[in-house]
Amino acid sequence: MGSPEDKPAQERNGDKITLRLSPEARASMEWIASKYGNVSLAEVTRRALGTEKFLLEQKDKGAAILIEEPGGRVKEVVFR
Repeated sequence: MGSPEDKPAQERNGDKITLRLSPEARASMEWIASKYGNVSLAEVTRRALGTEKFLLEQKDKGAAILIEEPGGRVKEVVFR
């Protein structure tokens, strides 16, 4: 088995995709990037996918996703 450098660049770096985003969606991504210390939009996408995957896995297990607001009120996140 060869080293990672022996693989084609696309295999090493993953697939490249292109997205068309509304101005609002792009602004949301840029806002999220700023919250993480100005990471790249690609990194925002990777983190969002990881979060979505985790939440869906928990939902599939029957878990409830809860948010506790300041003051102690607890609400369940309902996925559509």
